[in-house]
Amino acid sequence: MTVLPSPSVSRRVLLEGAAAGLIVGFVFHRGRPALAAAPATLAPNAFIRVAPDNTVTVLIKHLEMGQGVYTGLATIVAEEMDADWAQVRAVHAPADVKLYANLGSGIQMTGGSTSIANSYQQLRQAGAMARAMLVQAAARRWTAHAAEIAVADGVLSYKTRRATFGELAAAAAQLPAPKDVALKDPKTFTKIGRDRLRLDTGEKVDGTALYSLDVRMPGLLTALVARPPRFKAAVKSVDAAQALAMPGVRHVVAIPSGVAVVADSFWQAYKARGAVRIAWDDAASEKRSTAQMLADYKAQAAAPGIPAATVGDVNAALGAAARTLTAEFEFPYLAHAPMEPLDCVIVTGKDGCEIWAGCQFHTVDQGNVAAVLGL
Repeated sequence: MTVLPSPSVSRRVLLEGAAAGLIVGFVFHRGRPALAAAPATLAPNAFIRVAPDNTVTVLIKHLEMGQGVYTGLATIVAEEMDADWAQVRAVHAPADVKLYANLGSGIQMTGGSTSIANSYQQLRQAGAMARAMLVQAAARRWTAHAAEIAVADGVLSYKTRRATFGELAAAAAQLPAPKDVALKDPKTFTKIGRDRLRLDTGEKVDGTALYSLDVRMPGLLTALVARPPRFKAAVKSVDAAQALAMPGVRHVVAIPSGVAVVADSFWQAYKARGAVRIAWDDAASEKRSTAQMLADYKAQAAAPGIPAATVGDVNAALGAAARTLTAEFEFPYLAHAPMEPLDCVIVTGKDGCEIWAGCQFHTVDQGNVAAVLGL
C-alpha cells in the first residue's frame, strides 16, 4: 500500500481572482462552455467558482469513472464552505499538469484509489479560503467582526441580516486572499462521511451525460483499429487493397498497436476493417492461457509473502474454531475497460489541437498527442 504525503498547497496555485463573481483558483478554459462565466482567459489554477446565482462549481481534477469522485471531491469543498448541497455543481478540470497534478504521482492522472487521498487537504483549504473571503465581505457590508458571521447552507447571517453566497460573490472577489485559513474540526462535519445522492446520477440515468463518443464536428472522420489477437503481437504485413477500394475509406495505416482504418463514417470504417488482411508476428506476444495465469497466481499465493500488518494470531484462531469454511473463486482475465468504447476526438488547427477523451492520464495523453503531431 502506498501512503501519500500530506499535500502542500501554495496560495499562488490555490487562488486566482476573476472578473465576475468570486473565483478561487479557477481556470477559464477555451472550449469549455461550463467554465465560461467570464471572458475566456488562460489564467492559472482552479478549484472553486461561486456565481451570482449561488451556484458553487467545483472543478474536479480526477476522472469520474463511476467511482464517485465528482460527488466525493465536491463534498469536501461543500463541507468547508458550508455550502448548500443543492447548489453544488462539478465539472472536469482541463488538462494542465502544473495546476491539476495528482500530488502523489506528479502527473494529472486518476488511479490507484488516490483521488480522495491527494485532494482532501487541497480541497479543504480551497473551500476554507472561499468561505473566509465570503465571510469577510459580509463583515464589511454589515460592519461586523468576521467571528460574528454565521454560515450555513450557502447563507451568511449576522443578527437579523442575511445574504447568500451569490449576493456576496462580487464583493468577496475584490478582497485579498487570506494568507492562512482555519479548517473545520472534523467533529463538526455535516457532509463528509454522510450518505448523499451522487451529482452525476441524474444525467447518466436520463441519457443527457455527454461522452467523447457523443462529440460531432464538421468533417469528422472515424478511425477504427484492428487489434492483434494476442498482447504484444506486431504487424508483419498488411494487404489493404480491398479495403481501400470500398466507399468512404480514406486511409489504412499500420500503427504500433495494430492497423487503423480511416473512413467518412463509423459503418464504412467498420466494414473496411474487416476487409483488411493482416499477418501478425506472435514472436514476442503473450501466450499464457487463462488456466496458466490461474496456476501462476496460485503458486505465488502459496509462497511466503511480506506482511503489511499483523493483528492477532490467525492460525491460532482458526485452530480453535469449531468449524471452518473454505471457498475458492476463479475469474477469467478481465479487461480494465469502461462500458463506453474507448475513443477520442481530436481537432487540429493552426494553434494546436483540442482533444475530447475519457482518459485516466490526462497530461500523458496530451504529451503523446503533441509528440505525434509535432506540437
